[in-house]
Amino acid sequence: MAKRIYIATDLPDGVKQKFLNLSSEVKIKDGDGIVSKEQLLENVVGCHALVCTFKDTVDVDVLNAAGPQLKVICTISVGYDHIDVAECKKRNIMIGHTPGVLSDAVAELTIGLLLTTTRRLAEGLDAVKRGEWGPFSLMWLCGTQLSGRTIGIVGLGKIGLAIAERLVPFGVGRIIYSGRTEKSEASKFNGTFVDFTELLQESDIVIICCALTPETKGLFNQETFSKMKNTSIMINISRGPVVNQDDLYTALTTGQIQAAGLDVTTPEPFPTDHPLMKLKNCVIFPHIGSATVDTRTEMIMRSFYNLQAGLKGERLPFSVY
Repeated sequence: MAKRIYIATDLPDGVKQKFLNLSSEVKIKDGDGIVSKEQLLENVVGCHALVCTFKDTVDVDVLNAAGPQLKVICTISVGYDHIDVAECKKRNIMIGHTPGVLSDAVAELTIGLLLTTTRRLAEGLDAVKRGEWGPFSLMWLCGTQLSGRTIGIVGLGKIGLAIAERLVPFGVGRIIYSGRTEKSEASKFNGTFVDFTELLQESDIVIICCALTPETKGLFNQETFSKMKNTSIMINISRGPVVNQDDLYTALTTGQIQAAGLDVTTPEPFPTDHPLMKLKNCVIFPHIGSATVDTRTEMIMRSFYNLQAGLKGERLPFSVY
């Protein structure tokens, strides 16, 4: 009997056939956009395998709708906070993700977001397009340069390390980091392990790279911002819920911190009428950290390898547990 597979995202033509060849009962979402919860509940019924993205919440309702034959869930993402891992363990459902493939792409994007925020590039582009590039003014659109600055990285995992290595050529003064444990890899750039409070107090630029967990949800809030320099700049490429956005708005409008750059928000897509969208000192990207052709293709292929193994009852090559 053919195993039923539901893929909750469209796939590029170059790899789609590989998935279709796995079974005679493969259904792939057609077109852009995310599936609604109702569509996911409907399409997952009777499935042996589910392929999803971080946009799809796979909770108890989805698992119940799928039924007891569901044996493998493959997410095309590194993070898996959108999946009820504890419940999957209870049901002996394997979970695959795509670690170690997007560090370079996200690190590159982080540098781009950092420069856009510190050097006020978005404001400059808007000024040119609106015809506001007027007579010379000595301090017009002056931003913050990276050389000599103290960079604080919250969560020095693979992505954090890749970002730090790319910051060294800019001549930054110090790189400090916080997290659960000290990392020997930080010796490559003379990184210093500090506690979270010291990082907030000492950093000119804070880059958030930590995973979203119950402990890190809302980690950046009014109390956190009050410990940062009023000239500091915050960059978030982690997950939107790590930052309390109402408190961020207050911090940016009261001068508690200087500016912020976000590649992740809550919700996504971000409402165009949100107060943060009106601020010149808040740069918002549409969650494109891993959005290179090379990286996204490799993420899809790693999900394919996970799916292929899971359907055979074998250990997933990129397993969550």
